[in-house]
Amino acid sequence: MSDGKEPPPGRHDAPVVERLVRVDAIEGENAWVLADRVGGCGGCSEKGGCGHAALMGEAPPMRLRIANRLDAEPGEWVVLGMASGSLLGSLMLAYGLPLGGFIAGAVLGSLANPLAAMLGGAAGLGLMLLLCRRIFRARAVAGEAPAEPRMLRFAPPPVRDGCTKT
Repeated sequence: MSDGKEPPPGRHDAPVVERLVRVDAIEGENAWVLADRVGGCGGCSEKGGCGHAALMGEAPPMRLRIANRLDAEPGEWVVLGMASGSLLGSLMLAYGLPLGGFIAGAVLGSLANPLAAMLGGAAGLGLMLLLCRRIFRARAVAGEAPAEPRMLRFAPPPVRDGCTKT
């Protein structure tokens, strides 16, 4: 790119999922960033208002450690991004495989009796969770980080409306 910054992760034409975060602290070559928890469907401006945050009070922001590729300082706002295909693939592996194992085990067990269906579902879920763990560990050893966000660029602080707490 002409601005000298690192391009978004993944293919250059791939859609990128972005998130605005504030740098909280610097630790070596990494930065600790704070990201507001966003819940709910996003159908209104009251983000997180229809879930757990509404019942238990405002949820604290997530604190994540990210490689500080922009030499950001505490208090600065940056945009994190990751290739949407990488995110989707990791989510499908982490959630889809165990769910599929649960359903397959339950269906196979239901051919015998209800107790076998429950045990089969639990066994299928457990086996697929172990398989997911092995896959993620193998990818980590090979140097493939699953859906790892990167700092893309600096950004101005968000504009808060009257409904959002600061």
